[in-house]
Amino acid sequence: MDIFAKDTVAAYATAASSGAVALLRVSGPASLSVLKTLTGKSDFEPRRAYFVRVHDGKSVLDTAVAVYYQGPKSYTGEDSFELTVHAGEYIKARLLEIVFSLGARLAEPGEFTMRAYLNGKMDLAQAQGVADIIAAKNKSAHRAALNILDGRLSEKFKNIRAALTELLAKTEVRIDDADDEMQALSEDEIFPFLDGVINQIEALASTFSAGRLVKEGIKTAIVGVPNSGKSSLLNALLGFDRAIVSPVSGTTRDTVDAVLKINDFSLVLTDTAGIRADHSDAAEAEGIERSRKAMHSADIIIFLADLHADAKAQKKILKEALSTGKKVLKVLNKTDLPLPAEGKEGEYDCFISCKTGAGLEELKNKITSAIGLSALQEDDILITSAAHYKALKEASAELQFAKERFEELELMAEHIRRALLSLRRLIGEVTPDDVLGEIFSKFCVGK
Repeated sequence: MDIFAKDTVAAYATAASSGAVALLRVSGPASLSVLKTLTGKSDFEPRRAYFVRVHDGKSVLDTAVAVYYQGPKSYTGEDSFELTVHAGEYIKARLLEIVFSLGARLAEPGEFTMRAYLNGKMDLAQAQGVADIIAAKNKSAHRAALNILDGRLSEKFKNIRAALTELLAKTEVRIDDADDEMQALSEDEIFPFLDGVINQIEALASTFSAGRLVKEGIKTAIVGVPNSGKSSLLNALLGFDRAIVSPVSGTTRDTVDAVLKINDFSLVLTDTAGIRADHSDAAEAEGIERSRKAMHSADIIIFLADLHADAKAQKKILKEALSTGKKVLKVLNKTDLPLPAEGKEGEYDCFISCKTGAGLEELKNKITSAIGLSALQEDDILITSAAHYKALKEASAELQFAKERFEELELMAEHIRRALLSLRRLIGEVTPDDVLGEIFSKFCVGK
């Protein structure tokens, strides 16, 4: 993507699928002249909607609603307009042909938002918020993206950057003070300051574990012995039959994935093959191996127990689940059946019946609570980008090095500069052009 392009670009901002209307977005220096030629109308007051006819030569192509935005008071910061037309395939295709014939070209993925960034309408963190809010699949992900988009995360980045810039200035002026006319910096002044900044950075970085789960979903593996009810639990949580349920042991030979929304979060459920030592064939053995891989890649494991099944085999699976170091919920299933004489053996986090639905709501609450998401507040600012997390950790490490080099001001200053560089990359002040192209290419066309 040529990020310095100043030509006029056009694309539909609505989905390609059929619908009642389609919205064409055009941005660039020729926008107003293109709009006037399309409509035959010579005057457009900015930010006002007009009912217009769209012309194809001497014929009328469609009736539409047009809104002209005069730069810099537009999404991109440039002259632009949006045209809402009927979503007929011929109308949409022909309209683009006409716009291209008037000097515009097709916008590349994310080009409108890239232009907004290049024209100072938003920083790079906010641009990421745009992508996240479009991709949000649940209320919590939407809320996290909105907090980024409105600049609250950027404000935190900028406050930290301003504090470090001030410290760097104090350090450099003393490096240049060859005659020792200025009072030397003291540990009592600098160390508490650096510790305060490091704590701010680490506090932001620590939200990434929750932010990742909010954005990507909570990977949840359901494990247990064959016929403990794993597929039944998947189906019961989803509310429809996603996995095959059979009284025959070893029915599930592969992992079965499904997405469920619970308590404003997305749960990526994985039903796994029952784990047992005496598997019947190579296919079942492969299924068991995939079950183990699912456990290791999960954020939380639901160990589904059945007191009517082999206790020794179940304890072995539980031990294996706990050895992964992941959160493990011990859930007792089939509580609708009479319990064996020994009663409810062991301790369980939740008691359910996939047949009657008893305990399922409690299980949902236990999942979000165990993973640490139930305490999130609506205005919490979360780091949802791995790149942001990496940059914050790099900045934190550089500031730790700065403390260690306090006696050598030149080295301390260099580490502060490196920390600043990481923070400036977060909001796009020093981001290389090829990195920008990679970031915005992941956006949809028309955004």
